[in-house]
Amino acid sequence: MSTTELSAETRARILGTAWRLVRDSGAGAVTVKEMAAAAGVSRQLVYFHYQNRAGLLLAMARHQDRSSGFTREVAAARALDPVPGFEALLRAWCAYLAEILPVARALEAAYVTGDEGGDAWRDRMTELREAFRLALERIADEGRLAQGWTEPAAADWAWARVLPGGWAALVGMRGWDPREYTERTVASLLAELVAGAGTGNQARSG
Repeated sequence: MSTTELSAETRARILGTAWRLVRDSGAGAVTVKEMAAAAGVSRQLVYFHYQNRAGLLLAMARHQDRSSGFTREVAAARALDPVPGFEALLRAWCAYLAEILPVARALEAAYVTGDEGGDAWRDRMTELREAFRLALERIADEGRLAQGWTEPAAADWAWARVLPGGWAALVGMRGWDPREYTERTVASLLAELVAGAGTGNQARSG
């Protein structure tokens, strides 16, 4: 294979390998050289297609969203009525958090420290916030956005409430059952942001 060729299979192998290395060692501890060697390709090939480590990490994060099925779940949520769609989006993200947490935290740390992996964190979190904005825009168009909220503020609030750090604190550090985290998060955000949603689905404390 020349340095200008990259099959779908090779691309998936490079990005999947990068994901595993970042998961195991952190974004800052992995070099392009190590990623290329682990994937069985040359550094030149990686640099040709991704320019630099930041570009590779960004492609890696986007690839994971697609290959995991999360991107499809977001699209499926948008096909539902507004309120069920918002709930489906929240549930899809909470389920996905358990899968991506180590890498998400590594990329978040890179963002805080100014490492190249921060670009991937910013990109994916910006897209997540946009998904919430679109969901809440549909709710507002239906006249169901709770009093006192604007669409941008509601999107900010929902997004901030489900950042990986909250999951890490409650599930990882405090030992919450992931199902309880999901049910309480979904119920509280619906109650706060959707007019007439109530709290009927609120999880019971264990």
